[in-house]
Amino acid sequence: MGPALALALALALAGPLAGAAPLAALAAQENGRAASEVPDPEAEVARLIDRATQVFNATTPDAEGAAAIIAAWEDVQRAARRIDPDHPAIARAAIPIASQLYNLGRNDAAREAVEAGLAGLAADDPDTLAVRAEGVALLGTLLAQAGEADAAVAALEEGYRDYTASFNALGPEEIGRSEAVSKSNLEFSLSQVMLQLSRIEEALDYQRASLATREQYLGPNDPDTIASVYGLAGTLRRAGRMEEAEAEARVAVERAVAHVDPSHPSYARALEMLAIILSRSGRPIEATDYLVRSLELKREHEGADSLFFGYGIHLLATILHQRERYAEAVPLFDEAAPIFAKYQGEGSPFGLGSQGYAAQGAFALGRGAEALERLRALDARMAASDVDTEIAKRIGPDLVRALVRAGEVEEAARIAARDRARLIETEDTGAFALRHAVLVDAYAKAALAGDPGGAAADARAMLYFLEAGRVRASGAWQAEERAALDLIMEIALAANEPDILAQAIALATGSGIAQASALRAERLAARDGDIAAALKALQEAEAALEAADRALLRALAAGSGIAAARARLGEAVRVRDEAFAALKGRDAALGRLLEADRVTIPAIRARLGEGEALLAIAPAYDGAYSLLVTPGEVLMNRIALPRAELVAVAAAVRDGAAAGQFDAAVSARLAEALLPAGERAALAEADTLRILAGGPLASLPFGVLVLDNGPAPAFLADRFALANVASFDRPAAVPERRASGFVAFAAPTPFGRLEDGQGRQDAVLAPAAYFARSGADFARLAALPPLPGSEREARMIAREYEGGETRLFLGNEASEARLADPAVSQARILLFATHGLVGGELEGIAEPALVLARGGGGGGESGAARDGLLTASEIARLDLAADWVLLTACDSAAGFEGGATAFSGLVAAFRFAGGGSLLATHWKVRDDVAAYVAVHTLRRYREHGDKPRALAEAIASLRGESGLPGADRPEAWGPFVLID
Repeated sequence: MGPALALALALALAGPLAGAAPLAALAAQENGRAASEVPDPEAEVARLIDRATQVFNATTPDAEGAAAIIAAWEDVQRAARRIDPDHPAIARAAIPIASQLYNLGRNDAAREAVEAGLAGLAADDPDTLAVRAEGVALLGTLLAQAGEADAAVAALEEGYRDYTASFNALGPEEIGRSEAVSKSNLEFSLSQVMLQLSRIEEALDYQRASLATREQYLGPNDPDTIASVYGLAGTLRRAGRMEEAEAEARVAVERAVAHVDPSHPSYARALEMLAIILSRSGRPIEATDYLVRSLELKREHEGADSLFFGYGIHLLATILHQRERYAEAVPLFDEAAPIFAKYQGEGSPFGLGSQGYAAQGAFALGRGAEALERLRALDARMAASDVDTEIAKRIGPDLVRALVRAGEVEEAARIAARDRARLIETEDTGAFALRHAVLVDAYAKAALAGDPGGAAADARAMLYFLEAGRVRASGAWQAEERAALDLIMEIALAANEPDILAQAIALATGSGIAQASALRAERLAARDGDIAAALKALQEAEAALEAADRALLRALAAGSGIAAARARLGEAVRVRDEAFAALKGRDAALGRLLEADRVTIPAIRARLGEGEALLAIAPAYDGAYSLLVTPGEVLMNRIALPRAELVAVAAAVRDGAAAGQFDAAVSARLAEALLPAGERAALAEADTLRILAGGPLASLPFGVLVLDNGPAPAFLADRFALANVASFDRPAAVPERRASGFVAFAAPTPFGRLEDGQGRQDAVLAPAAYFARSGADFARLAALPPLPGSEREARMIAREYEGGETRLFLGNEASEARLADPAVSQARILLFATHGLVGGELEGIAEPALVLARGGGGGGESGAARDGLLTASEIARLDLAADWVLLTACDSAAGFEGGATAFSGLVAAFRFAGGGSLLATHWKVRDDVAAYVAVHTLRRYREHGDKPRALAEAIASLRGESGLPGADRPEAWGPFVLID
């Protein structure tokens, strides 16, 4: 049984806290008993049972409290033994003692105690009915945790039959809280063990029965009933039914908030369960909010010294780790690990897991010596015991790489070979873990042999595997996948294989749109049966492909069955490709969004124009890599700054420029890291630089990088005409015959403004803040500030435009419905002077989007889909011929938070719809500056047809000729970006 199941059962069996007298008061009562009082023996046993019950109700659920409860029940046993060695109270006391031993992680002692207790209790004694049920539930838990699932089911089913027969024989007045909760606990334990055996429907039936028992006898809003609601949510989550799980978790939270005192554990744990489900379904930001609130309540009402607080800390750290916020996650893991060790022992899976994640985080932060020390110590502990392979496969790749960097190549090769063999022998190891282990093993062997190119073939195989699995539930790369991409890039660099590096960078920088597209596919499937069937077939084909890949790796390791395994893999590849083609046939735009293009250096060169070069930069795991392609040279580089430091410096440059506090020295340091001397020399003949930037660097205004920090700083924008690109692919030319006219969507009526006449004017948040599970969050969208200057901008551009019809959709007319106007599909220039949700973290159903008005005439989307939020996947379904799409009021808003590419989703979407280049801004700029740059960029473009040069000339004119106040400051000209 995994640690999550163990903790779930502990939550069910721990029992509620009650507001009984504190231990100090109980001690005073004991001390006040006169020495001359000598009760009769049976009365003394009864008194001690009452006292032990009070101790349980009054005790904080920590190690000290558990010891106090055990001591109180041991007093019962001692008093009973003085009467009779087989006194029933001895067995009665053994059950709660066993429960506390289990909570302390002493499973062997707990099992011995509960078996003795159950053996000594009479099956027909109605007074011990609830105690026997508690013992049976605990025994089933312990058997399951020991891997004896069949024995656990047998014990639980027999105990449940006996208990149910006795329970049903009771009269209504005889059924109290303890009898009802005990029945529910048995049903919950059966549910969890059935889930472990993959008997999903039986697990859900028992969990629903557990909830029904509590609702019937305790009421729907009792804290214990609410605990059963979030227990059902947890079971649904583990069954993979995430939508139902989230719905039940939200019911639990709503009931807890409305009916439960915040001091009760069920309140905090309802929030925690919702956080768990949100984090597992691609919504880590919202999960973080719920989890922080849960931890605040636990700390205030339960204290920080408890197993359940440790679990909450671990979960929060895991979510931050998933979001690449390693510096925040590592201290939390370090706080959680000793809590697990205290309550569950040094071999606690959760404790070791916390240590493994902390070691990963130290590695990702570039703290090499610390990471190696942590990884080595943890590996030694795992080698001495039987540990969950999840931890081993998490730390193994980092340990091998850390050892290679420390020059300990023989030890690295030994560990890599050991881990590969261990994972191949483990039946439930997934294909990714196997592929990763094989890649790490090849890397270590190449390092040992001094052969830089020795792992290139395995790097290519891993690339193909990652490409084939792009249609995933969450879409975002996990830490282990980022580590694999990082290792592929390192191998490509060592082997001098630029094609491998280019393909890895393409995968790393394309994850943002892949995530949004995968989530959009799920939403479409919910409304379209054909797409649903095609998506399901693709997912099944990818699962079969993964299984075939895993089988081939095992066959290669065993040296037998290789031909059959290769044939199976070939057939799986064919079926997967056919399934993808079928999905693309159902929805061409969605298929193009999900499709991975093959990247080669010759193909990149073929797409470069005269005087152009391309610089691709990808922050990966602990490192960041760059690839510079010119007509005559290819330079690969691992950037000198560790990834974490690189991102921090880039954020400082961007945030300083946006706030009017530009630091030229910091900018020069970043420029030196991204464009060292070799790259600058290779760019001597170039006058246009195309930049593909992944992760947080997509939000970096490259033009403000300082190449020479003299009295008058020389900026990158002074040296090159710049264009950001969303991928290595160059957009196709816009068909001239279709493109004419100018269409603007500007100053849309803010959400809610028509209804209440007021609205709020809050700051723009990260994109995910404007989405709920069901779609757009209209309350949040109503809080976006109005953009009155964007109408003036649209009219100014319209006066300058020559060569076709001009249409301005303003205010309430700037709506999705107006996208159906024929002028939109025929326009050569499209302006969206509105808010753009394009930066920061994507999660859940969130994707890059433009905010329009909710009103307007007919046409376009119909029904609930016409929500005023024009998402990337909706843009991809438009029929456009626009050469230019201007997003002059856009605001990437969230800056470097998260790491989703800032504009790539919108760029890809407009390209698939038939559009050309985007002109956007990294942060909000003045209306007069935005209008000046847009007008002059289009004017220069009409003169010579070179888009990067047109923007460069417009910015130069803004800085030197416009006469606008402050126009030469980086905060004014720096945010403009051309994206091809």
